[in-house]
Amino acid sequence: MTSRSLARQVACRLAIWAGLLAASGLLAAALVRLAPGFDADDRLLDARLAPESREAIVRERAAHSDVLAYYTDYLGRLARGDLGRSVSLGRPVNELLRERLPGSVGSALAGLGLAWAVSLAAVAVLEFRPSRWLERPAAVTAAALLCVPAAVSALACVHLGAAAPTALAMVLLPRIFRYARNVAAAARRAPHVLAATGCGLRPGRILSYHVIAPAWPELAALGGVSVSMAAGALIPVESLCGSPGVGQLVWQAALSRDLPVLVNVTLLITAFTTGANLLSDAARAVRES
Repeated sequence: MTSRSLARQVACRLAIWAGLLAASGLLAAALVRLAPGFDADDRLLDARLAPESREAIVRERAAHSDVLAYYTDYLGRLARGDLGRSVSLGRPVNELLRERLPGSVGSALAGLGLAWAVSLAAVAVLEFRPSRWLERPAAVTAAALLCVPAAVSALACVHLGAAAPTALAMVLLPRIFRYARNVAAAARRAPHVLAATGCGLRPGRILSYHVIAPAWPELAALGGVSVSMAAGALIPVESLCGSPGVGQLVWQAALSRDLPVLVNVTLLITAFTTGANLLSDAARAVRES
């Protein structure tokens, strides 16, 4: 692959990434605007509000009614670094994200790391210590966890006293394990791996040089997908586990139809997930070239 073609691919991927960001923000704004009860506001139920305050709330809601006008104005403010102000919390969205984003990133990294570590360790044991007494319980456990909703996993961790990263790892573990198991099984049956096993090479060397290295493109793609899954699972996990992160903020904003918060967090999650997928695709392209 020449440097010119590589630069063209990078530019194309960045353009796709920017288009996805713009479209996701507009879609989020439209869905919130079309949701039942958007024009209602719980603050208007307060009998202590002065007429001026009521009129200000009505004008604020009316400014968000035209989705295209709101989103155009939002993009202009976004270019200046202004993310708007939360309707329900009455604080700048910049401050809310600065407070909650580090906790969510830490939970996501811990949950991803735990899920990947357990999955790869289980795959290595099953591949190099094959036993039906281990294979069947592992398959049944993975299938059972795959059927459990993220909210149920979060509630189970709450009752057991576990933290949010543990619940997130429970959600990601079966998905990562099943895919990594299939990739490792296919690589294990490759002729060069069978030849290396017949020559008496150590299992660790076979795993690192002859199984993981050829399977790197598929594992890189799985890494990007796992980031997307973690971003989606953070919302129910943090909400139910009481973790003060972005996921909990999204849940609160959805209940109060807080358009500025929902649009900004949608763009943030889209940026993380699509960015991770683009990086994994780039890693695969570099590896295959």
